Amino acid sequence: MEDENNIFRADRLKERLRIPELQSQLLLNALRVVKVGGAVVYSTCSLSPAQNDGVVHSALKMAFQSNGIIATIRDISAPFRALSSTLNLGSGVVKPKYGQLIVPDIAANFGPAYVSRLVRIK
Repeated sequence: MEDENNIFRADRLKERLRIPELQSQLLLNALRVVKVGGAVVYSTCSLSPAQNDGVVHSALKMAFQSNGIIATIRDISAPFRALSSTLNLGSGVVKPKYGQLIVPDIAANFGPAYVSRLVRIK
């Protein structure tokens, strides 16, 4: 018997396809409420470019167009490099534009993960 709350059920395709839109709205709301100079960290447990960089790009665009909010992406690669012996940072994988991707590592029992740090400047 299939779990009726399972988002991967065949009859819930439309809901699945709306996940990036919902994530963009959540990130946009965070950018609206954070003070100028404040940071928002966006994180997923997804390898999907649409749910990762796509959401960040969409939220940045909507924030500027609808509210005049400007946010920048802060480089967070240094702390991740320090953990590179533990985390699989995906050498050979296309690096995301706005964040850091950690690819699944069965031996380490970790991943996937995506993290982006946005700082509101206006």
